[in-house]
Amino acid sequence: MKKISLYFIFLVFITNVSGQQNASINAAIKTAKLLERRGDIDGAISIYKGILEKNSKHTMSVHRIKSLFLNYEKYNDGIEFLYERISKEPYEMRLYSELGELHYLNEEKEKAQEIWSSAFVKFNNNQSFFRIMVSMYGKYGLENDLEKVLKIGKNQFGRSFLSYESGVYFQARRVYDKAMDQFILYLIHEPKQNGIIERRILLMSDEKEALQIIEGKLIEASEKNPRKILNVLSEYYFKQQDYDQAFKKKKAWSLVVENNIDEWIGFANELRKESQFSYAIKSYNIILSRNLHPNIAGKALLGLAQTFEDQIIPSDEPNLIPFFYNNNIFFEDPFKVYSSISKENLSSSIALYDSMLVTLQRSPLLAEAFFKLGEIQYRILQDFDQAYVLFSKALKNKPDKNLKLKIILRIADVLLARGQSEETKIFLTRQLNRNPLPEIELKKILVHFLNDKPDSTLQMVNSLLFNMIPVDPSFNDLMELKNIINKYYQTDGEGQEAFLHFLKAENYLRQKKLGDAIQELLFVINELPNAKIIPLVNLRLSLLHYRLKDYERALEFALTLQDTDLADKGIILSGQIYEFKLSNLEKALEQYMRILDEYPSSIFSEPIRYHIRGIEKVES
Repeated sequence: MKKISLYFIFLVFITNVSGQQNASINAAIKTAKLLERRGDIDGAISIYKGILEKNSKHTMSVHRIKSLFLNYEKYNDGIEFLYERISKEPYEMRLYSELGELHYLNEEKEKAQEIWSSAFVKFNNNQSFFRIMVSMYGKYGLENDLEKVLKIGKNQFGRSFLSYESGVYFQARRVYDKAMDQFILYLIHEPKQNGIIERRILLMSDEKEALQIIEGKLIEASEKNPRKILNVLSEYYFKQQDYDQAFKKKKAWSLVVENNIDEWIGFANELRKESQFSYAIKSYNIILSRNLHPNIAGKALLGLAQTFEDQIIPSDEPNLIPFFYNNNIFFEDPFKVYSSISKENLSSSIALYDSMLVTLQRSPLLAEAFFKLGEIQYRILQDFDQAYVLFSKALKNKPDKNLKLKIILRIADVLLARGQSEETKIFLTRQLNRNPLPEIELKKILVHFLNDKPDSTLQMVNSLLFNMIPVDPSFNDLMELKNIINKYYQTDGEGQEAFLHFLKAENYLRQKKLGDAIQELLFVINELPNAKIIPLVNLRLSLLHYRLKDYERALEFALTLQDTDLADKGIILSGQIYEFKLSNLEKALEQYMRILDEYPSSIFSEPIRYHIRGIEKVES
């Protein structure tokens, strides 16, 4: 028992001593770095040497001393220091390479070569030393020495040895044929490192003069080694946007390589992202033609369905400026206007998602399939009842964290679209108790706002803002909502009534009832003309008629915004209507010029100035 106690005391003593020593060294390093920054090199070196007296193998101190002697061209001092280190650490390879380097920089090139040569004799079986010296020779452009080392290394350790390093060297010097020879050699002999080499080759293809060399070398190599090169050649063609050749080479590669499903799925997904739909469909079908595990088949089915869905093209109306609280979650339009809906693609998407529901029981992809189907029903077909059923099933099928949040928010949107405000609040409250997430809290505020309760909405907004910082993603949205309520929800009866009708209109928009929304807004204009919110109502009416392609009416409401705080937006919107919808460029320019003449301090004056210049260039 006594021995154990003494041993314990000894350990504590040693630990304390070691801890004190480390603390002392750390303090010394801080001082040395401070001296470095001040330019007191001798002082810093002196401290680092002091650390080495306490701990002779303190690697960082050795490195800093070498670097300082090198960077400040104190070559003789550095040489002396390295000779001293070599006497203490005769098997530290880097010391020899760096000693030679200092002699080389000190115009003692023969001495440098002598040291490097003797080091090669000493470390002739060490691959790491060869790599160190390839880097050193490459650093100083000693190509003859480098190629000699490469030859010796390859003879000694195998053909692919140092291929990557030498490939990088030749690439940096734009010797593309030699670089490709080395990279291909590495691809053939080190297939596990294919990803690194692919990235190198694709990076090299950014140089136009390298393109022909890369393609030629890869084609030649693929004929001899199709298993190892064809896939790289496919990736090369993909980057060059030659999708036909990329697909053909991928297909040829898959004939000689088994277990390539993951590669095919990645390839098909990338084709879809590049809008190469025909090749994406072909790729997904190749995957689905095989006898696959249901989860793998599900990924392919999901991708194929998404490919058809991506071809249902939403119209992207160009807006010169943000007109109505753009990207604000409290005023966003969840529905998409589609310029082209292919019934065939729509039917194909729905059929594929339906097939997933049947074939992928208990699959983690099932929730996503239900969600995708729900999105089509909600955003495209606007069948809110069916959308609700599908989103509810998605929620029950154990979606991952991110998808779960999307589903919860979308169920709230569907309930709002069905005019079920109270049910929406109950649902969101229940979800908040289970998942206290800010996105759900914001959705709840929206429901409260649309439910004719601006006063309590303001309280909720202020409460949330109190615990928020300006960089929070939703901070600006909340501030805009707060400002709207403060500005337009007046204390007098007419002002309040007008604001509540405005809210009813916003609610109708969430239900896709554009006609009802317009009627509510027209009521405000006709019956409550003195309300402060009138300019905002006119702007909304203009944008709604624009959406309905009633451009003359949209123009009429836009022009009513003159002499209001939204005048600049009204003028720009009228210009946009003239230019893009009524094909009257003269009238459009007339409106745009008004911004520069009458509203030069508007935040939109610069964007409009640039737009006018663009028109003038086209006209000339």
